Amino acid sequence: MKAQQLVLFGACLGALMPQSACSAEAELKAALLYRFVQFSQWSQQAPPVQLYCVAGDKEVASALQALLKQSNDSSKLLSSVKDSSACSVLYMSDSLAKQPKWHALLRQKGLLTVVEGAELFRKGAHFGLIAEPNRISFRVNLTLAREQGFHLSAQMLKLAKEIH
Repeated sequence: MKAQQLVLFGACLGALMPQSACSAEAELKAALLYRFVQFSQWSQQAPPVQLYCVAGDKEVASALQALLKQSNDSSKLLSSVKDSSACSVLYMSDSLAKQPKWHALLRQKGLLTVVEGAELFRKGAHFGLIAEPNRISFRVNLTLAREQGFHLSAQMLKLAKEIH
C-alpha cells in the first residue's frame, strides 16, 4: 500500500505491536481487518461489541489481539470459530478457500467476511486480501455487501484495487 493509504488506515504498526510477536504481513492483514470493520456499518442490528473470528491463521489472530488490546477497543477476538454464529466479523485464510465446508459461512446474515486470496472472495466474501510483491491489496464485493445490509465507507472504497 502507498504511504497515504497506510495513514488513512492508521497502520502505524511498529508502535502498536511488538515486532517479534507477528510478521509484518500478519500485522498489516490484522490492521486492514480492523479498519474494514471501522469503515463498515451494519444496517440492521449492529452488534454492540464486535466479535472477531480468525480461521486458519494464528499469526493474524495474534496480531489482531495485540491491536485490539493496544487500541483499548471493546471488541473481542473469539478463540474458536466452532460456533460462527457468535462472530460478527470473520477472517479466513487462503488455505480454507480450498475446503468447501467453509464456503457456507460466507452467506451468514450479519457476518462481515474478509478472506485471504481471490478464490474464496469470488465465492461470496465482502473483502478479499491479495498478496502482491511488497504490499497487500484488497478487493471489495460492494454488491454483496449492500445485499446483506452493509454500508461501506467511500473513503475505504477509494483504496480498493477492485470493486465488484
